[in-house]
Amino acid sequence: MFAQTLIRRFVADPDNVAAPAVRTAYGKLAGIVGVSANILLFLLKLLAGFLSGSVAIVADAFNNLSDAGSSVVTLVGFRLAGSPPDAEHPFGHGRVEYLSALTVAALIMLAGFELAGSALDKILHPAPSAFSWVTVAILAASILVKLWMALFNHQIGKHIRSNALLAAATDSRNDVICTSLVLIAALVNRFTALEIDGYIGIAVSLFVMWSGFSVLKETLSPLLGESPDPELVSEIRRIVLDNDGIVGIHDLIVHNYGPGRCIVSLHAEVPAHGDILHSHELVDAVERRLVEELNITACIHMDPVDTQDEQVRELRLLTETIVTDLDPAFTLHDFRLVRGEQRINVIFDLVVPFGCKSGDLQQEIQRHLQTVDPRLFVVLTVEHSFV
Repeated sequence: MFAQTLIRRFVADPDNVAAPAVRTAYGKLAGIVGVSANILLFLLKLLAGFLSGSVAIVADAFNNLSDAGSSVVTLVGFRLAGSPPDAEHPFGHGRVEYLSALTVAALIMLAGFELAGSALDKILHPAPSAFSWVTVAILAASILVKLWMALFNHQIGKHIRSNALLAAATDSRNDVICTSLVLIAALVNRFTALEIDGYIGIAVSLFVMWSGFSVLKETLSPLLGESPDPELVSEIRRIVLDNDGIVGIHDLIVHNYGPGRCIVSLHAEVPAHGDILHSHELVDAVERRLVEELNITACIHMDPVDTQDEQVRELRLLTETIVTDLDPAFTLHDFRLVRGEQRINVIFDLVVPFGCKSGDLQQEIQRHLQTVDPRLFVVLTVEHSFV
């Protein structure tokens, strides 16, 4: 309820997540909430750590200080990512958001490393920790605050598809686990003779470092060029094929320049015997729809296909059946025939999954086709899909 109140108060048109201004507003809100809450928790835990003499609590306090720094990085990252395109960066600055997520991941790993050093020192040089119910109350309150922050950042991160905010949510979840372990250590020390403060600190530090590495790996993927969201691909196909004058689509490539900033290129198959001006107007209309509905800039190449030749249609259907029998993941496009007196070349592009061994595919398809007509010879180009 409180989260929705904040969103309504600080984000105009909160459902229009495709708009860069809305994403920036969400990022600013999450950054301000993170900085404020983490600085408060840092001060409270630092006080509790000094009162109790617990290295785990002090380390956890400085972990919150690093979280405040991460929130600053997120805040700055969203502000820079929302900057409009310019002469040096004509595709905008959206990838800054990924860089901010990488920085958060690095800070998480650094916090884990520092925590491990403090915990190891406590194991090598043990010292009793003083127990205080005030310390317990501070730690319990910290757990509740961090749990709320994890849910808040995860909700917004999912809503606007932000790796940076999902990384912040992971960090907050880690803090819930870490502080819970610290609280358990304080209670164990109070009611037993066991001194486990340093060992709890080591366990917490390893978990924090592993989480930072996981965030780092997930954030690198879009920077390296991962496959686009299948839901987005489905929406693009729906819009393009929602026209009687477009009979197929292939060679779809989604170029990611940051969340909500995509440039798409694709081939749209149009009837070869149709009016080229009409087809061009149709493709222009599709490009406008992609901008209006998905905020995507598209470059569409028209591929003419023969829709009137009965032999072409029959052989294409037969070849598609042969291809899908070999592997349901196979698809073909740019199908055409070149006829000679003694030979008919069946020419097409075959799209296969990555890792597929394509050495014998041409001969296998040709063998099936020649059972229908021995004059048929396959001229095949094997491709991999970008989606």
